[in-house]
Amino acid sequence: MKRILWSLALLWPLALAQPLRVAILWHQHQPPYENPLTGQYEEPWVRVHGVNSYPWMAQVLKEFPGIKVTFDLTSTLLKQIEDYLSGKAKDAYWRLSEKPVAALTPEEQAFIVQRFFDINPRFIEKSPRYRELQAKRARGEPFAEQDLQDLRLLWNLYWINVDYIGQDPRLQALYQQDRGFTQEDVNYVLEKHLEIMATILPLHKELWQRGQADLITTPYYHPILPILLEKEAIRESNPALALPKEPIAWPEDAAWQVRAGKAYFQTLFGQMPGGMWPPEGAVSQKAAELYAEEGIGFLVTDEAVLGKSGVPVNPLTLTRTYHVEKEGQRVVLFFRHRDLSDRIGFSYSQMPAERAVEDLIAALLEIRRQVIGENPNAVLTLALDGENAWENYPNNGNDFRRLLYRRLVEEQAKGTLKTVLFSEVAQEPSLPLARLGTGGWAGDFAMWAGEPEENEAWDRLSRARQAVMAYREAGGDPKVVERAMALLYAAQASDWFWWYGQDTAFPNHAPFDEAFRSLLRAVYQILGRQAPEELFIAVRPPVSPQGTPGRVKPTLDGQVTPGEWEGAAYLPDSEGAAMQTPDDLIHGVYLGFDEANVYLRVDLRDGVKARDLVGQGFRLHVYATQPGGEGGAAFPEGLEVSLGFPLQQRITLDLDQVKEGQGVLVRYAYREGTWVLASSPADLSGRRAWVGEVFELRLPYTTLKAEAGDTVRLALVLEKGGRVLDFAPNGAPLALSLPRRLEGKEVLRIPDPEGDEHGPGTYTYPKEAAFAPFKGLFDLLEMRILDSDHLYTFVFTFAEMTNPWGAPAGFSHQLLNIYLDFKEGGRTDTFAKGAKVAFHPEHPWDLFLKAAGWPQYGQRVGFPDGTDTAEGILVSSNPADKQVIVQLEKRHFNPKPGQQVCLYVLVGSQDGYGPDHFRPVGQEAGPWNLGGARDEDAPLVVDYLWPEKGVQEALLSQYGGGRLAVLKPYCVAWP
Repeated sequence: MKRILWSLALLWPLALAQPLRVAILWHQHQPPYENPLTGQYEEPWVRVHGVNSYPWMAQVLKEFPGIKVTFDLTSTLLKQIEDYLSGKAKDAYWRLSEKPVAALTPEEQAFIVQRFFDINPRFIEKSPRYRELQAKRARGEPFAEQDLQDLRLLWNLYWINVDYIGQDPRLQALYQQDRGFTQEDVNYVLEKHLEIMATILPLHKELWQRGQADLITTPYYHPILPILLEKEAIRESNPALALPKEPIAWPEDAAWQVRAGKAYFQTLFGQMPGGMWPPEGAVSQKAAELYAEEGIGFLVTDEAVLGKSGVPVNPLTLTRTYHVEKEGQRVVLFFRHRDLSDRIGFSYSQMPAERAVEDLIAALLEIRRQVIGENPNAVLTLALDGENAWENYPNNGNDFRRLLYRRLVEEQAKGTLKTVLFSEVAQEPSLPLARLGTGGWAGDFAMWAGEPEENEAWDRLSRARQAVMAYREAGGDPKVVERAMALLYAAQASDWFWWYGQDTAFPNHAPFDEAFRSLLRAVYQILGRQAPEELFIAVRPPVSPQGTPGRVKPTLDGQVTPGEWEGAAYLPDSEGAAMQTPDDLIHGVYLGFDEANVYLRVDLRDGVKARDLVGQGFRLHVYATQPGGEGGAAFPEGLEVSLGFPLQQRITLDLDQVKEGQGVLVRYAYREGTWVLASSPADLSGRRAWVGEVFELRLPYTTLKAEAGDTVRLALVLEKGGRVLDFAPNGAPLALSLPRRLEGKEVLRIPDPEGDEHGPGTYTYPKEAAFAPFKGLFDLLEMRILDSDHLYTFVFTFAEMTNPWGAPAGFSHQLLNIYLDFKEGGRTDTFAKGAKVAFHPEHPWDLFLKAAGWPQYGQRVGFPDGTDTAEGILVSSNPADKQVIVQLEKRHFNPKPGQQVCLYVLVGSQDGYGPDHFRPVGQEAGPWNLGGARDEDAPLVVDYLWPEKGVQEALLSQYGGGRLAVLKPYCVAWP
């Protein structure tokens, strides 16, 4: 025994002297941008990242030969780089850049004005000319030929990494010139793009050959492999997610993706990859076993999966390696440190490079202090996107990356940190996992499945695959099957599903929707079949009108009466002129409701009154979804332009049937490819239109087949003689969420001061237009709690509520964290690292509720032991009443009368990429971050529930010097 103790005493100092090994993975990926129907490449993102991040990420490593990193290069990225270099690929932006400016069509000019601002605002700010052109577009002024020429060059030039610009005298000269460019200048920049892209593969091969970098890949088209194996993986990742309706269980497809990825990699690099980054970090037990069977040595995924595998997540467990084994075949698993990875990806861009790097180094050294004595072989994994983060950094992130590598070299010299390759560590002993959890880098699969649009995309994919299988089983041509399956494999890419749903409502999602539907239409074309109508329906998030549709009490007479539409949302038909027709008549639309009806007011352009159209053959249609309905028409009658949603019902006003200023609205339903009369006499008296100066329409809920709590999408179409003249909105629907009925006895009401949405008293709004009206969005006015049977309903009322990104719960901005102290024990830190506050030591919390507009961001119940669940909680809203509603089952929270209950209610700005989904606060407000923080210890809480003025500010302002603000709870005796 003494000998053992003596040996331990000798080895302990040696263990403490070991460095913490750091394995870094930079993930480089782009989806396929070739349109299978046209053969044209559409989006430019392979090219622009190919002159910015891909080559530079490898080039900078040559300055630091002691640093080792791993690059994941996906097949779809590598294939498209090769296509650019061979001349096969020319994206739409390239084609419109090389075309002489005088030869551009009006449509091409419009594309350039609309899309050549697709670049981070940081770059536009660097150029006076770029800012001038942006302001010109904002004013709606026409662009002259020189404007278009300058815009084309600036966009192509500013995507080039600033270091490469500095190394080329002519690029430098163009950078300084800033305006007055020629076509020859544009052509030179495009030639430079190819020259830079040609260095990508040689640079990576050189680093790999000398052992400084490891190269790995993914399954070929970057699919969510667990879902391909079985759709139940969606619900395994998060029980709150809905499943697609059609069958998905395609192990042969999953195996093809893995094998094809390996094979293409070997073709380019001459040997097989040692490991893989599972697309989106997505793994499951079945997926890991497949990787093992296919000879993949290691995988890298997220710490959340380790927790789901039954291993508590902490620095010690995160710095160990694990494995899954099946029939003697093993795959090693590394679990990334999410917080540190996300700091690089999302947070450090808001900090000076020196402070950001020191923050990361300090965090790594602290982890080393915690783990190295117990595990001298500890390895910490950092894994993140290696392409998209840098444009958000000052100076393109070049300063941060250089300084990070320099500091790592310094720490390596001290023996405290050491960069390593995953392939090196994968050879060492690892711990077995009984069963690997299901999830990915985002925790669950909610970014790719679960919402109606996402599940519909999976169902469309499944139906197309069923068509191919039926063709094959009927004895079809094997070569046709092979070509069709190749398209289906491409349609399995994770990227298409990421852009669907309301959790990713970015302006440029439309091309991804169109590309996905083109792939599936091409499948049917190869089979010699007509593509289903559903594949012609564009999927568009709702437009954002001025204001939120609310309760109205209009005087229905077709006349404009001041104030009668107060509370309605208003949508100006500003894009109507794009139709370029004198028949563009709709000027704007008002939308509101009461307890039984939906109301619409349609204004026509100046000088035209609604009554002028009576008896002229016009018809005004309201196209809408039917809650719970399936299918629908792709286009309105007389127009082959999608309105952005399936048209399931139509309510028609025939202006030849208007008498004495009134008309009856007639409902039609879309069934089996045709519109059929579906009006019910039960609500005949309610369905009415008044035609005077304007159109005023009353649609009973019963006509729309809608009930309280439903959301209806709709659009208006003006038609004459079977020809559509005008429609609104243009290409995307209006959305109307009918308020839920709140039931239960009120047991608690706590008011909060109006106008205190400034955190410690200094916070200001982000500058991006999505945060309009720049007040009220985070201003909590009161909290009510209702008691009904087995539920408590928490109702949070805000001064303002908008939904610019189309969150499925009806609100985009507010993030609520509610901490409840109602029994002994608990925690005084936050459930997850996000809000950057602590809680009073006399009132540790026992229950945590998180509410956000997206289920994956906030529909959780958390407990002090670090576990959480989506069961027993429902998050919704009443946008018209500006209310966030949280329904909580009493199994989680049911205090006794007279019991003391203490509440911490925190309001933050929801950010899908922020720490625990809180939006960062910087010293100065930027497009996407709040301003007003003194330092990095600033709380991310914008409003805090407390009825007395001044208390919130006093609590939240006590931070700094490494200290977080400590909050006191508001305590009540439970009624």
